[in-house]
Amino acid sequence: MKWKNSGRYSLATEDDLPNAPIDYTLLAVVFTLTLIGVVMVFASTYHRGFHYLKWHFLRALIGFGALWVGTKLNVYRFARPRVRWVLLGATVVVLFTTLVFGDVVGVTKRNLLGVLQPAEFAKFVIIIYLAGYFSDLHNSGDKINFFNSLLKPGMVVAMVVGLTLLQPAVGTSVIITISSLMVFLVAGVRWRYLFLGGAIVTAIVIIGIAGMPLLRNTKYKYIPERWDKFINGDRYHQTQALIALGSGGPIGRGLGEGRQKYYFLPKLHKDFIFCTIGEELGFFGCLGIMLLYLVFFLRSCKIAMRTTQAFGQYLACGIAVVILLYALLHIAVSLSIVPTTGQPLPFISYGGSALVANLFAAGMVLKISKFRRVGIEESANGRRWDRWSYLSGARPRP
Repeated sequence: MKWKNSGRYSLATEDDLPNAPIDYTLLAVVFTLTLIGVVMVFASTYHRGFHYLKWHFLRALIGFGALWVGTKLNVYRFARPRVRWVLLGATVVVLFTTLVFGDVVGVTKRNLLGVLQPAEFAKFVIIIYLAGYFSDLHNSGDKINFFNSLLKPGMVVAMVVGLTLLQPAVGTSVIITISSLMVFLVAGVRWRYLFLGGAIVTAIVIIGIAGMPLLRNTKYKYIPERWDKFINGDRYHQTQALIALGSGGPIGRGLGEGRQKYYFLPKLHKDFIFCTIGEELGFFGCLGIMLLYLVFFLRSCKIAMRTTQAFGQYLACGIAVVILLYALLHIAVSLSIVPTTGQPLPFISYGGSALVANLFAAGMVLKISKFRRVGIEESANGRRWDRWSYLSGARPRP
């Protein structure tokens, strides 16, 4: 396959075709997790009728359509500056619009038009932006310094994180921050720059925690209240979540036989669906789910290692980290390790925006899997992570 290196940008030419089939292992994992989600949503809500099953099944179908679109798009178009700036600008406008005109769900203003949660798409848009930015920087030949490798893209990340914090969507903001940091890492930003950036973020977090009491008389008062309850052991939801997990034993009560769904644990089909899995399918069911997420992460990383372009490498790796972080955070809440954040279990929890966004992102990874290094180049580079060119010595890719 021939690639056009047009000086500053390295993109596939219009008539280039992928040289490999999609990664069917990753596709099978995504389909399995989504279908498990349909089953578990019904198992946790069937006593309320078919309402939740009907809507979740419809959203899953829309999500599979988004997955198909993701596999058909030329993802390398997103690497173009004009395209990624349009995506980023639209995301910022929609996030700001949500703050002004959005619907309040629980204690956060995160819904737009009653059905859309822009933050669920923002977490992938920022990965697309960073992947394109570092790909351009990698191929530009410009001198790499603190400003263009950390401060400039870091300010973009901070802007998006700031808008999600104002909703406030703390869990989403944390995931965007960590996944963005991973893109910085695999793009090869100098360690001393990353250390300095990490120190700045840590200082901001410490200041935020210290200033948390100031939020008690504002609309964000639920944050210190929830934190105090968690620290003091007043964790009704998570206590009920642990009861659900513990009562499942090794093999569970049986599909549909869980007890916590009967109004002991609210939003069992959303924020605590991992507990439904633990109660009805037991420890081995939970273990199977965690293994599926691990396979998703490892296959996505392998795709990143084997693909032909820097943009695809950064994008696939960033998406893998986002999905894994969402799963880990949801599971950590269910195990009462961290305070309740309201994060869904990717591909499984009831919802629309998160499911569609995650499936579309998975489709992009599947499309990237079709652009694969072959022959000598693959055997030389496919077995080690350090083949990613560090920005301190970036050279154009072949």
